[in-house]
Amino acid sequence: MSSVIIYSSATGNTKKVAYEILKTMPEDTKIYDLQEFQGDVIEENLILGYWVDRAKPNKEMLHFMETLSDKKVITFGTLGAYPDSEHGETTKKNVTEILEKHNTVLGNFLCQGKINPRITEMFKQASTDSPHQMTEERLKRHQEAALHPNEEDFEAARAFINGILEI
Repeated sequence: MSSVIIYSSATGNTKKVAYEILKTMPEDTKIYDLQEFQGDVIEENLILGYWVDRAKPNKEMLHFMETLSDKKVITFGTLGAYPDSEHGETTKKNVTEILEKHNTVLGNFLCQGKINPRITEMFKQASTDSPHQMTEERLKRHQEAALHPNEEDFEAARAFINGILEI
């Protein structure tokens, strides 16, 4: 059963998770950065990694997902929010809806990842009446996210993918 991992990563979080997943995959598993991927996916299982942007995959991965049909797909994503939050659950639902129009979705995995420092600074500069104002709670989440993805996240991602593929 052949598989390919294709990921999109802005800050390096999703790339790290992709390469950690690759460690336990069969030797013939290919891995590509979406920016460098050219051609058609012929593998039986497609493992797609993305970073979360407004409860959806980042723009480039979203566009790629919309071009797929008749694939078995497993996704993994990284986000600054907690994976089990409402935002995380909404993201999984959105990803499934995008893909299941023309594909079979085997599962969706999310883990926390470092937040782009530009976003943190933008929130710190937001006015007090802005919904993006840096609150103590938001600052705590940004600081906690800076510790991810970590070994626990990598192990969870590997176990999730391997459980679905029965490796």
